[in-house]
Amino acid sequence: MISDWSDLQTILAIATEGTLSGAARRLGVNQSTMSRRLQAIEQALDAALFQRLNDGRLRPTTAAERLIETAQQVEALVGQTNSALAASPVPLRLATCEVLSAVFAAPALAGWRELTGEPAELSVYDNLFVLPADEFDVMLTPLESAPTEMVGRRIGRIDWDFYAAPDYARARPLFADATGLDGHDVIHAAGSLAEVATYRRLVDLGGRSAFRSSSVVAQRDMAATGAGIALLPACLVLPEHGLVRFENRMQPPPAEVWMVARRATAAQPRVRRFLDWATGHFRSAPLALKAG
Repeated sequence: MISDWSDLQTILAIATEGTLSGAARRLGVNQSTMSRRLQAIEQALDAALFQRLNDGRLRPTTAAERLIETAQQVEALVGQTNSALAASPVPLRLATCEVLSAVFAAPALAGWRELTGEPAELSVYDNLFVLPADEFDVMLTPLESAPTEMVGRRIGRIDWDFYAAPDYARARPLFADATGLDGHDVIHAAGSLAEVATYRRLVDLGGRSAFRSSSVVAQRDMAATGAGIALLPACLVLPEHGLVRFENRMQPPPAEVWMVARRATAAQPRVRRFLDWATGHFRSAPLALKAG
């Protein structure tokens, strides 16, 4: 019985080259290895596959002819598969959160695509560190430092500010020296976003919870309706969103943004090329991204 593709490769190589030495060179092994392979296959099949001619060349027997035809078909399929894979390279998979997608991740992948022509895949998650290792190649995430099982680089930071709609700001201003949000309607985080240290501290500032969402974009849009004060990444608030920014001593410190990859993944050539390129890309970009 033929046990695997290597058996068919052996038979096809001998039939093509006509000698054990030629078949050995074709498959990159020595002649004694090729001889042992042929003997093992013939013993398993209980049939002679090649007849030695007077000039020393090997001629396939009838039993071998059927196997050679099968081997040629398999070889053609393998070649077609390899060609298809070469024509469709595996995309670089970048995982990030909603805040960092538009500001950091998408521009970086656009630049990488323009430079290399290689495909990329951007996935946005609520909770990045519950992802299985095989779900991403590179991650952009707020961190204080790279986890021990990963390698990474600090690429920027997120600045936070308090925002509200103009009507809310006029009616219920947040003064610069305020130390809490008592008397205000507050838009809070929900889900895994509520576990971020910045949003945990927001809860401690008091105020009445007017709305909760696991999406900072939804929080921003709700603040624009006049629902209350929102603590938002400054990079996500543009003039067209119609929000007023409060200068206040309670403003939390910036959150560092890191580009990380698991150590084994970072060693892969295509991932290493991206990490090396992205280091220069982010170094040339503003470290702190704030609204104008």
